[in-house]
Amino acid sequence: MRTVAQIPHRAMRIVVQEWNEKYHIQFVWGPLEQTYRFPVEGSGGLEAIKALAGRLVPEVEQVFLRMKEARAQSLHGDSPENPAP
Repeated sequence: MRTVAQIPHRAMRIVVQEWNEKYHIQFVWGPLEQTYRFPVEGSGGLEAIKALAGRLVPEVEQVFLRMKEARAQSLHGDSPENPAP
């Protein structure tokens, strides 16, 4: 896997990697990570993938917030099935 781009962002690390004929857009925020894969062929190239990554950011941020909440609940045992006193 080789890194082909890093996209600046104020709160997370965004890296585009190419491997196995796919672009992997990796979003990292603290201990959480999301990766989206797209085929190289038909993608429009690296610049199109970087633009796509930028358009994904708002949804990725929302998913990170849900992931953070789920992680905290599981670590502290206060899930809806097992509410904390």
